[in-house]
Amino acid sequence: MRKLILLILLSLIALLLVPGLAMAQDAPPSSPTPLPRLEITGLEPRQVINDSGATLSIYGSGFDANCVVQLVGYGLLPTSLVNATALTASLPASVPPGTYLLRISDGTGLANRVAEMAGALVVKAPAPVAPPAAPPPAGQPKLTIRNYAVEPARVNAGQEFVVTIEIYNNGSRAGENTMVLFPGGTFLPVGETGHMVGQLHINHTVVITQRMRAPDSLSSGVHNVTIELTANDWEGTNYSYPGAVPLEVIGKPTDSGSGPTGKPRIVIEDVRTDPAVLVPGEPFTLTLALANRGNRTAASVFVTSASTDMAVPASGSDTVSTPRIAVGQTMTVTLPLMLGNIQTGGRQNMGVKLEYSDLTGGSYGDAQNIGVDINTSLIRQPQLIIESYSTTPDFLSPGDTFTLTLHVANVGGGDAGRLTLALGGEEGMGLAPFIPLKSGNVLFVSELLKGESVILSRELIVDGSADAKAYSLPIALAYDDPRASRQEEVQRLSIIVRKRPEIQASFYRPPDLLTVGMPMPVALEVVNVGRSSINVSEMTALAAGMAVTSEGIPFIGPLDPGGSAPLDLLLIPEAAGVTELIISIRYRDEFNQVQTITDTLSIDVMGEPEWPGGPDGSDRPGGPDGPFGPEMPPVVEQPETFWQKVGRALRGFFGLGS
Repeated sequence: MRKLILLILLSLIALLLVPGLAMAQDAPPSSPTPLPRLEITGLEPRQVINDSGATLSIYGSGFDANCVVQLVGYGLLPTSLVNATALTASLPASVPPGTYLLRISDGTGLANRVAEMAGALVVKAPAPVAPPAAPPPAGQPKLTIRNYAVEPARVNAGQEFVVTIEIYNNGSRAGENTMVLFPGGTFLPVGETGHMVGQLHINHTVVITQRMRAPDSLSSGVHNVTIELTANDWEGTNYSYPGAVPLEVIGKPTDSGSGPTGKPRIVIEDVRTDPAVLVPGEPFTLTLALANRGNRTAASVFVTSASTDMAVPASGSDTVSTPRIAVGQTMTVTLPLMLGNIQTGGRQNMGVKLEYSDLTGGSYGDAQNIGVDINTSLIRQPQLIIESYSTTPDFLSPGDTFTLTLHVANVGGGDAGRLTLALGGEEGMGLAPFIPLKSGNVLFVSELLKGESVILSRELIVDGSADAKAYSLPIALAYDDPRASRQEEVQRLSIIVRKRPEIQASFYRPPDLLTVGMPMPVALEVVNVGRSSINVSEMTALAAGMAVTSEGIPFIGPLDPGGSAPLDLLLIPEAAGVTELIISIRYRDEFNQVQTITDTLSIDVMGEPEWPGGPDGSDRPGGPDGPFGPEMPPVVEQPETFWQKVGRALRGFFGLGS
């Protein structure tokens, strides 16, 4: 029974399904859904440089994963879908410069699935890059031997000689730690073999002197003196420049037993000067005791002063000679010299050069130092100083004419001649802001003896645009000393320039009649009529024959140009006549010093009135104590009206009165 029921159900289901399938097979096919239209609305960036790749962002609508970007004239670009309204495309660096049409398609070939944007992308080549500037040449110092001298010019074997070379830097950098070495070799250096020069600038030279000795075994001919020049540049790189100087040598005979041996040796054993203490610019005689301590006779001995910067010949030349000094013999020679302008006193070295030969023609040279005592004090030298100076007037302001007075004294030990004083220095460059009037900036004195003084003056004017401050005025002094040597020095003065304030005092209104013994209040106005502010610290007034007191608190503080300050006073005349009311303002100037400036007003005071009646005043109105006589009505001060007050306020506002 159950199987029958199940079979019937299956049959019913089959009947229901079979007609549906048949209907589905018999229905016509449906049309596909149309794809949306592709559109381009924007592109970023619109311009690119083809030196590197770029990413293009395309905006529009209808985009899907099948869309691809094409640069017409170049080709397809790798494309990525962001969403239905945005694509990205990778632009390689190899795209040629130009303006490109941008095209997007999805490969279906449908007309609405292709979008174009004309002139969308501009590809530019990178701007040409200027080639890098060539680095500056490294440069280096280059040391050469420009000149040389050998003394004597011909050297005998076994003889000492002096080599003088001039080193020249013709490189492109200065030589640092420059050294000149005489390493020896053919010739033997005597004394120090190295000379430290230090810094040798470009195109500069230095002279080096080295004593050498030719060996006894050296043969005749031309031999080289080896020289090594070394220097660093500023970066520390070391450079070496070997050099040589040729020298002619006369060798000794090959038969050593045929000639004499040994050589003379001259030494300075004693020194005397007359006077014993030398003074710069004064003549003296130098006496030398020369002894031959060698083992051969010295012939043709020449003695020369080697310190030409210390001593010069007083007469004749600086060289003396003696024909012969035997072995063990002592000879005395005298040199007449004059000491130069030496700045350092005390015991000083003086060089003496000796040249001599032996009887066989051998030449020898030597340089020795002797000690001399020098006094550089002002025993015979003039010394000028500006002892004092003053200006008339003392208070100087821009635009003022003044007289500068100098008190010059000679405190040295000699007379000074042809004295000149140049205001503002030798060229007058330091004279500003002071300008000479009616003459130049140089003052002249023909002679100023030792111990005397002279007063000199010059009229000047202060430049109207000068600032208020202390000016240092150089004074160049030049004079001849007793040796006719011109001496120069500079001394300085300090001249103070201040701003001069100006005030003008006036009455607010003319005061009523002043009478002896009658108190009278007076209102004043003080106006700053100058061009600079005044820092008022006190304002007072006084008058001869009158008691003056201030009413209220006087003005204190800065008073600008054109500004005004009130001053209320109470005047009690004590004597009749015309008197001067002096208004004084104390203020601090630019140097924080208290100064005072004043202005005066003339006031007329009447005498005390004579009253009629008896001596006791019994006939006066009001009896003896009555204040008025019959012909003198009482003086009643009228109060100031409202419009008078308004007018005074307006005048003060416009700076015409307070």
